[in-house]
Amino acid sequence: MKRLLVFCAALAMVSGCKKDDDTQNPDEVTETPADTGDEAPQEPAEPEVPQEPDPPEIAAARLQVLLTDFAPAAATLEPMIKDLTERQQFRASGLAAAWYALALVSDIAENAKEPAEYAVSMADKTQDAEVIAAAYIALGAHQLGIESFEEAAKSLEKAYDADRKGPEAALAMIVYSEVRIAMAFGGTDQISKPEELDAAETALGKAKDLATAQSSDILLGRALVNEAAIARYRSDKKKACKLLAEGMTKYKAASAAEYLTSGAQALKDAALCK
Repeated sequence: MKRLLVFCAALAMVSGCKKDDDTQNPDEVTETPADTGDEAPQEPAEPEVPQEPDPPEIAAARLQVLLTDFAPAAATLEPMIKDLTERQQFRASGLAAAWYALALVSDIAENAKEPAEYAVSMADKTQDAEVIAAAYIALGAHQLGIESFEEAAKSLEKAYDADRKGPEAALAMIVYSEVRIAMAFGGTDQISKPEELDAAETALGKAKDLATAQSSDILLGRALVNEAAIARYRSDKKKACKLLAEGMTKYKAASAAEYLTSGAQALKDAALCK
């Protein structure tokens, strides 16, 4: 994908097609017997399954995904999702599925389809802001990976809107910036829609503010490197190299995985930075 060749800086995502709207079944109607006028007995409601605290492994895997250390995150989350789903742990299974999808998307985007869509179903079920954000980042990343850019932008906007000050808001804006950068090419090898770079830059400004407030070196580094890509596309070598130096310093501080550091180095080489 052109984006990865010239940009080389962020998560590639997976998860499948555009999610269909959930169909709500009509409520069952209990008829009253005509002879007596008495109400028919109601079926007792099924007891709610107690929801346990999130397993700490989810938070650890999330950090690995942010660092793009994908393999250990996927190995942790895959068996966990099955267990959490079987035990009807709605929030935890949704979060685990979202981060599992994000661990898969950089390899084969289509493989993220099923877990991302499951995460979205749990987001709809729980209406939990953190699950909504993670789920729609996963879905948007998948849609980016299969080049469904308009759908990806909508998913990532929904992720950001779920909690604009939340822990996933910066990541939502970083991936959103990648979508807008891809859209700037307009299906060609050259920038044909420069206004999309403006939209990407605005999103990255939000991401940097959020990452700074949350003291997240890895997210700040990713935002800076994406900004450097935009500067390069605008032929501003000085700015691109400055942003790359700052971003790579943040990567080093966060112990970012090779997926990110090599991408930043490739961009630095392409920009002819010293």
